[in-house]
Amino acid sequence: MIVPLAVMQKEARKKGFAVPHFLGANFEMTLAAIEAAKECGSPLALGFAPEVFAMIPLEYAVPMLREAADRATVPVSIQLEHGTGYEILARAISLGMQSVMFDGSHLPVEENIQKTKEIVKMAHAFGCDVEAELGYVGGSALCDIESKESRETDPDIVLEFIQQSQVDSLAISFGNVHGRYRGEAKLNYALVEKIAGMTEVPLTMHGGSGLTKEQYKKSIEAGISNIHFYTNITLGLWRSLEELAKKRNSQPVYHEICGATIAYFKKEILNIMDICKSAGKA
Repeated sequence: MIVPLAVMQKEARKKGFAVPHFLGANFEMTLAAIEAAKECGSPLALGFAPEVFAMIPLEYAVPMLREAADRATVPVSIQLEHGTGYEILARAISLGMQSVMFDGSHLPVEENIQKTKEIVKMAHAFGCDVEAELGYVGGSALCDIESKESRETDPDIVLEFIQQSQVDSLAISFGNVHGRYRGEAKLNYALVEKIAGMTEVPLTMHGGSGLTKEQYKKSIEAGISNIHFYTNITLGLWRSLEELAKKRNSQPVYHEICGATIAYFKKEILNIMDICKSAGKA
């Protein structure tokens, strides 16, 4: 069943867990996540990121996600991630996305506020909630893209940003990065606590891959209500498929590869749901 992401995030904040958020770019990833959520009774968020899966048209991805979420027996939210323009967000909403993220983190603050405000007005008119980003989460899930340095969220402008834009959730930067961490991850939990103490708007964490269980635990305790994962559940996939290839003399049938991929993703996602403390919260 489809549940608005903002509703799910608020519930997570009240009950002290984080909504596990995965890319649902194709059928294998989507089915694995939903099956994992059903098995452990977890709410689930599925996103589509155009910059990561540029080869998959939005017109195919969104209906697939919406149909899968609608059929699920656990609460599932679907979101367009990191939309950087009015047009793509409007397209996503028209196709059935019930949450969108406007990523204006690369813009000057005043411009980020103004554009976020415009997106919120449009999205809310169609019953769609909006996530924005304040500060800048660096790194990249793409191997061929040069990663940029993160810029921590300035707590002094959080309230103004939220009040003017009327966003439903806020992605913040506190040492988290997209893709693989380069060196030791240093998360500013005090910053999360400070921002969480200022507002009831749920806080989200992008770049949730590769941390220790204790770092996830502390992030949630500090006030994070939604954690995004992609890299974390894909890094060991090739090794798993190589094992399958060995068993099939390097010539597995394609449907076996699909099945092995679903099984691998499901195993990794179940582990993350345990880390997020979302199991049993559906």
